[in-house]
Amino acid sequence: MAEGPKNHHVHCDESQTGARFVVYGGIITSGRNVDWFDGIMAKWRDDNHMHAELKWTKVTNQKYAQYKALVDLFFEHAALHRLHFKSVVFDSTEVDYAYHDGDEELGFYKFYYQFLLHKFGVYAKSDEHSLYVSIDERSTTKYKLGTLKDVLNAGIRKKFGRNSNVVKQVEPACSKHSNLMQMADVLMGAVGWHSNDLADRPDARRAKIDLANYIAQKAKLGSLKHQTPYEQREFEIWRFKFSRPKQAKK
Repeated sequence: MAEGPKNHHVHCDESQTGARFVVYGGIITSGRNVDWFDGIMAKWRDDNHMHAELKWTKVTNQKYAQYKALVDLFFEHAALHRLHFKSVVFDSTEVDYAYHDGDEELGFYKFYYQFLLHKFGVYAKSDEHSLYVSIDERSTTKYKLGTLKDVLNAGIRKKFGRNSNVVKQVEPACSKHSNLMQMADVLMGAVGWHSNDLADRPDARRAKIDLANYIAQKAKLGSLKHQTPYEQREFEIWRFKFSRPKQAKK
């Protein structure tokens, strides 16, 4: 594991992939904080009797207090800039028309490219900085992550004026063994919940309604459907706007 303040680790996943509004989300921290955070989480798990994998889909009325405590833990350390959460929301009804013309593999690369470039590339503040990216292995089995790494490095060089390849790794990871990925899953799950108006369903679980609203409150948002202000770095929601192809002049 790469440690030190100039090495940043990004842990990503997707949520609501079958819904209209698809969410990509991730947590970034410096390399020196990864093992430290695992220690924090080990104590939190013992204190809250939560040793199984943490997921938005597992938020229940019986476990609401524990997941609320997890949210508090994130915002406590986010306020100290030890962890930052980023997410991007794509409108799937616009995807084929504007973006990848039905090519699922190309869409995967393009979505992650946009997300990682614009939300995490800025953390590599110089050629001496490095990014190590982990993506949930369940969503990466069909794709060559080396391709994503190459195009991401090219994009960062162009956008941020870097002279070297700052992305050192883009690899699959098992979410069951990643505390950061599990925390990201809960946060992005709430973003997807609000974005798709799932709280309005008659069978909506009260714990999810309350937890999503609590996350919005902690992020100082009226709803997680809203894009966060540009200057808000510790918890970000980016509602992606697809550019329409220009009409040919007659």
